[in-house]
Amino acid sequence: MPLSHLRRPLFLGLVAYIGVLAFLHHRGYFRADPPEELLRFKYTQGTVRGTVASPLKEDGRGSKIFLEAQTLRNRPFAQKILVYLPRGHGQELRPGMSTELDGRLRLPRPPRNPGDFDEEAFLQDRGASWVMRADSLKILGLPPKSYWPKAWAEGCRRSVEDFFRTALGGDEARVFSGLTLGFKGPLRRDWNRAVQDAGAMHLLVPSGAKVAFVMLSVFFLGQWLGLYPWPRFILALLVGGFYTLMVGAEAPYTRAFWALAALGFFRLSGRDSGIFQAIAWAGWATLLWEPRELFGVGFQMTYAAAFGLAVAMPQIQEELADKPRWLRLVSATLAASIIVQLMLWPIFADVFGRGSLIGALANIVLVPASGVLMGTGFCAWLIGLFKPALPFIRLGLGFLAQSFIAVCRFFAGLPWAAVDLSPMGPAAVIIYYLLVFALLVASRRRLALGLVMVASLLGVGTAALDRWEKPRVSVLLLRLPPAHPAVVSWADGRVWLVDPGSKASAVLKVLKNREIKTVDRLILLRPMTAAASARLNAGLCVRETLPVQAPWSFCERRICFEFGGPEGPRVLRGMAQYSIIPGRLKLGAVEVSTDGDRADIR
Repeated sequence: MPLSHLRRPLFLGLVAYIGVLAFLHHRGYFRADPPEELLRFKYTQGTVRGTVASPLKEDGRGSKIFLEAQTLRNRPFAQKILVYLPRGHGQELRPGMSTELDGRLRLPRPPRNPGDFDEEAFLQDRGASWVMRADSLKILGLPPKSYWPKAWAEGCRRSVEDFFRTALGGDEARVFSGLTLGFKGPLRRDWNRAVQDAGAMHLLVPSGAKVAFVMLSVFFLGQWLGLYPWPRFILALLVGGFYTLMVGAEAPYTRAFWALAALGFFRLSGRDSGIFQAIAWAGWATLLWEPRELFGVGFQMTYAAAFGLAVAMPQIQEELADKPRWLRLVSATLAASIIVQLMLWPIFADVFGRGSLIGALANIVLVPASGVLMGTGFCAWLIGLFKPALPFIRLGLGFLAQSFIAVCRFFAGLPWAAVDLSPMGPAAVIIYYLLVFALLVASRRRLALGLVMVASLLGVGTAALDRWEKPRVSVLLLRLPPAHPAVVSWADGRVWLVDPGSKASAVLKVLKNREIKTVDRLILLRPMTAAASARLNAGLCVRETLPVQAPWSFCERRICFEFGGPEGPRVLRGMAQYSIIPGRLKLGAVEVSTDGDRADIR
């Protein structure tokens, strides 16, 4: 791709618009905090009436929908709510339906410890401000005409999912639901880990490749039937648009749909516009329709990957032009997988905490196979309407699902297939992407060298600033009762772990979030269980273990820290206690930094 495309008004305007949205998000403009007068309803039981605003999804806590509420206990309550439905209910719900739900309301929870899931931020970015656990539901009315396309598409998706559930059941059905629709649901732990470590999770979650497969299949089918280009294009738009509604119209799907629609229109109109312009048009269409999409991980992942591919792949394909066709296909697939991995690595670290090193190699096999499996799944659904064929379909689809997992297990079982990752700070993310972009434009040596120099200067400056501002000691008090573990970080790089208790997995998550892999001293105020000790030693390098008698304390000049006492963790300055800490610790983790004279609590 010519880098002059980056100076075009279409792209520069999109970057400026994204900058404005990011600024407004930082200033809290997109927060969906409930009005003060409605806070009296938190943690209350009540009946809510509203309109279903999303497809039905499933996670580890059950089936869920977003609801645009209108009333609570027959009083005005115009709020967006995430509703967890009663077990076994909700299959009949469609977007646009008027419903009545009875259950318990609560506010979204912030993370209690570093690295925990931030439910509050997740829902704020989607415009929701309440969570409800419903005990019962009642449908009050059918969707209005404006919701009919979404309702029909949701009904079609449920039909496909129900077919897989009937034909296969359990985790095999979830694999095929993920391959065809991107709705895998909660997959069993060992299968989920194998798919993640093989770098194939993008094949089971929302992905623009699914929309591209559907639209291109329809386009080529129309060509085989002898249709003219414009009718083929319109038919592909109609089928692709319906499929996009089927799978929830999330950012990865809308990016592929709008980009292919723009690219097809440009080509058929005789305009010389490439994929980069089409991606920019897709970004505009998505963010003008719903600006909040910018803050979802789906939007960030799909556009980061698409941008990297648009910049690097044209030059790679040009270099491969005189190679045999089979070598071009294999090399292009491998290059695309590597580019996507590079572009998404910081997001993997922040969201999943793990990244695949073998993914580029695994995707040479799995990406082409996923298109075949997707087509097979839809064909089986259509054939499944003929009931006598169901046993043969069950046998065939079950074998394919098991084969997909077996390939993932093979790649995930290779040495160094995947590694645990820690979230990157803002400066580290900027430096990383400067270096990645330098690699993608390596043929333009001056630009690549300039990017490397800027990244180096930023890295040196950040390291110097961190060293200058680093306190003498920082103590992170965790909320993991009955024990209250603490992570002590010294200015010289030493790390102590105090009283980890029995919740070793939660402690390890915090340490990974802090990029801590080695603990210089493990201080035990009470014996650990054998299981917790084994789990902690498996995930952490401990240089010295020191059993002590509770209460135990240490001091940094005038500031003292006490652990294991009847009042819980205490921070003292001389004879005076920072009494604010116990109250804050009930809500979440507390970090105390000190220079030895006074303590900074946050």
